[in-house]
Amino acid sequence: MNRLIYRVLSSRFGANFELRILMRQTAKAFGVDVPNDAGRSTPELLKAYAQFTAKEAVRAMQDGDTLETLHQKLYQMAHALGSRLRRLLNPKDEKECFSVITLLYRNIGIQICEESPGTVCVRKCYFSGFYAPEVCDLISAIDQGIFAGIYQGGKLTFHERITEGCDVCRADFR
Repeated sequence: MNRLIYRVLSSRFGANFELRILMRQTAKAFGVDVPNDAGRSTPELLKAYAQFTAKEAVRAMQDGDTLETLHQKLYQMAHALGSRLRRLLNPKDEKECFSVITLLYRNIGIQICEESPGTVCVRKCYFSGFYAPEVCDLISAIDQGIFAGIYQGGKLTFHERITEGCDVCRADFR
């Protein structure tokens, strides 16, 4: 794996950079302007991103946007980001792929682990304080795309969510 890029992503600069890219690409998927993020710290950016995605998801659902179409746009955007990161970091195996996932998610306030081969557990999620269950379900298209992009395929399927009252989020990745 490209350790230099991994170290950069591990830094405060890397987390800030990751959030700015995620904000820009998510806005594009929603078909809206990017919120102004000039001069914001990483915690401020994270909060702004959570509020932005929650607001835009609710707006899309209220406007009658086709959720399947929006889900697909979010997935494709995230898949492209995951694929680019894979090319940059060049993980050698599934263990290194999961290290990349763990880093990316830590940068955005999510504590993720692999409970067993193919079972992913989210113990803490910053976004659970901002998302209603239906918003979480829609936005999870980003998770699905990131995983598939970094692993070069596969499907992430959630079957427990913090936003639905569970203690953790749990998903299968095949």
